[in-house]
Amino acid sequence: MCGICGIFNEKNQAAITAMLDSIKHRGPDSFDARGNDNYSFGGCRLQIVGERIIPLPSTFSDNLVFLNGEIYNYRELENDLGSQGISFEHNSEEAVIFKLFQKYGERAPAYLKGMFAIAIMAEDKLILVRDKFGIKPLYYKKLGSRIIFASEIKSILQHPEVTPKINHSALDELSVFGYIASLDQTLFEGIYQVSPGHVIAFESGKKTSYKFAELQESNLLAREGDNYESAAIMLYATIKASMAQMLAHGSQEKGFYLSGGMDSSLLASVAASLSGKPVSTFTLSDSEESEDLLSARRVAKALGANHHEFKIGINDYLKELPHFIHHYENIIAGGVFDIHGGIAFQLLSEKISKHVRVAFSGEGADELFGGYPWTYTHPLGFSDRIRMRLERFRDNKKLVSLVDSLFPQPEDEDIYRKNIFDFLIKGGLANYHLWSVDRSCSAFGFEVRPAYLYDDIADFALSLPIEYKARKNETKRILKDAALPLFNQYGISDVIHRQKRGMPTAVNNIASELKELAQTLITNKTISKHPFKKYIINPIDAIMFDLFFYIFFANKGNLPDGLDVIEFYKEGVNEDLYG
Repeated sequence: MCGICGIFNEKNQAAITAMLDSIKHRGPDSFDARGNDNYSFGGCRLQIVGERIIPLPSTFSDNLVFLNGEIYNYRELENDLGSQGISFEHNSEEAVIFKLFQKYGERAPAYLKGMFAIAIMAEDKLILVRDKFGIKPLYYKKLGSRIIFASEIKSILQHPEVTPKINHSALDELSVFGYIASLDQTLFEGIYQVSPGHVIAFESGKKTSYKFAELQESNLLAREGDNYESAAIMLYATIKASMAQMLAHGSQEKGFYLSGGMDSSLLASVAASLSGKPVSTFTLSDSEESEDLLSARRVAKALGANHHEFKIGINDYLKELPHFIHHYENIIAGGVFDIHGGIAFQLLSEKISKHVRVAFSGEGADELFGGYPWTYTHPLGFSDRIRMRLERFRDNKKLVSLVDSLFPQPEDEDIYRKNIFDFLIKGGLANYHLWSVDRSCSAFGFEVRPAYLYDDIADFALSLPIEYKARKNETKRILKDAALPLFNQYGISDVIHRQKRGMPTAVNNIASELKELAQTLITNKTISKHPFKKYIINPIDAIMFDLFFYIFFANKGNLPDGLDVIEFYKEGVNEDLYG
């Protein structure tokens, strides 16, 4: 985990220092902002691999290499390149990346296993790269011949010539799905993401784009000769080998988010079976009676884990909410997912960061193995929900066309299920779950590894037919069968039969309290007069929208000291917000 930023074709020390300062939480171990006549750059590093802190970016002759993330196979790549007579200036992931680009050009990222956002800056060329799932973020904006890039949007907003402007098309998508479906868009007009699996290059005023990774499209049915039982065995072996690789990457102590559900329990169980010492597990709850809390406690005990439990209340939620929005850089909205999951994850992340520097989470398992009950098991009902949310945005022809292609007529449950699999693995994963996870760990200067998205696991999962994963009234079929022998070994096989809850469950009681509070702060009259009322259904929507607008448009991405949600409305700050 690191923070990177730069201005290509401009030397501006004051701007790059401000840009890096706004994201210094991402890398507490170094801070370096400087430049030459043709560019300015900044980097802050969270040291994970190696004992010596290497400056960020790394310098190779006239080339600069920035890396945010982890390259799990860089040792293997280093050995392979070395066997070809290629030498390295120093031992690092950046050195391997630079030599790969020298040898393979735009195809180089296809050799990397890991999570990464990469920038390579030379005198006449800027290259931006993002991993195939979009685990690590990377944004950019053009200002004439200049290109501004950064790990977070707030960093770009620090440039004195950048003025935030709302992207209404992206806002429409957010209101329908709960996240921005377009992989290259943000809520800020003119500020783009590097799409997952892409290389973008800027040279001589021209932009070129190359896709180095394509996610495999789902197959509904098994092919002739496929064997389910063999696939389940192979899946477990792949998960075990991949976890061993990720656990060995970096010497820091590592922990596990543990909800007591299928995904997190399997990761912690595999790690426990591989490790010679107890694993560290972490659970959050707003109630002693929480089903997840009790299940996580029992799983941790069975594993002999060093278990930590954290209790929170409505005041903790309200205190963290402005900070969450500041880091999330987006509006929290309903749609496909529950709005409270991201905040719960950040509340737990803050606690975990005091104990370990690296933690594993289960993001990606639901998308790869069909884990969302109702969404995957009842795709016709899910399509009805999305169509209902679309009604307010019928004037957005692009969005209407997107929904129509996702749910074509006549209705067909199998086709809808397949389309949902292929849809959520892209924008739903990159622009909601992974977006949130990256911000919530980087906010506290530590790293989260979404283990199921390790290349070997993900590629194998994507090759499996949907019938191995989800059917009517059944989710994560093959993942459960892959895990069963290990769960039997630890005496926790009943975890397989637990209904999926997810992070929002950790704040179920708080969510009810928040709903009541929001109704006292935001009246129907306030909503009816809101300049963005088209996007606001209830008082909580209004709060999320107002806080986002206040932080990013009134304050250019800077969080005002002591921002209090209740006082924000009691003092009428919201009334003058939109001018």
